[in-house]
Amino acid sequence: MSFYDNSYYYLNKRLLSIIGQWPYQSRLESNTMLGITLFFTGSLTFLEGWGLVSGMTDLSIIMENASPLLVNSLIFVKLINYFFNKYKMKELLDHVEETWQMIQVGPRNEILRSYAEQTKVYTIRYTLALYAMWILYSTTPLIVSWTYKLLPINATYTARFLYRLEHVCDVDKYFNLLMLHGFISVFYIVSVPIAVDTMFVLCIQHVCALFEIIKYDMEHIQGSDFVTLELDIADDIEYHKIIECIKLHEQAFKLVPVVNTL
Repeated sequence: MSFYDNSYYYLNKRLLSIIGQWPYQSRLESNTMLGITLFFTGSLTFLEGWGLVSGMTDLSIIMENASPLLVNSLIFVKLINYFFNKYKMKELLDHVEETWQMIQVGPRNEILRSYAEQTKVYTIRYTLALYAMWILYSTTPLIVSWTYKLLPINATYTARFLYRLEHVCDVDKYFNLLMLHGFISVFYIVSVPIAVDTMFVLCIQHVCALFEIIKYDMEHIQGSDFVTLELDIADDIEYHKIIECIKLHEQAFKLVPVVNTL
């Protein structure tokens, strides 16, 4: 069983696995999931761009297609940036696991658990919020279409899609197929920032936990009795505590550049 199957970090693992960016995935699984992500996000971007270029003379088409196209471009940048820094993420996650293995009991472990629990809460809230937006955005055309069909409204209605494409293809004819494609594509588009941003939260929280542990150790060292001087360093408990604080401090600063790449 992997360390990241624990209750604190399992959701982060699953979110990154969806887009093929979990560092510990097999190459086959990673390439497959990344290929699916790129296919749906790329095909949606192509259709939006096609509609935009074909309707350049219509201001309303430009307004409605340019916005999602810009969002997709930003998502691609975020995904590409994470892809090229994936090895750094693995290094960071290795550090996280090593810290937990080194600090398994006591108040210092409670500090780790407290920050990990906060990570879990933030991840769940952020995930629920963005996936709720995904469902609301993707199903709006269906809800409006069903409303016109079910309610006795004396008006003709032409199905409106997520973006303007009716000037290049028959949206009414392929409405269900386009909706299915749009629903899945937007899911992957939303999954990218969720996975990457929650990984950023995990990193920040872990670094904060390290500094909190250092603070805890230093406070307890200051409160110790230094009257007795231990000439033998091997038996000097306070000396080893200080050395461990220095190591944790160095480890925390090594993780900061990795966090900045996200």
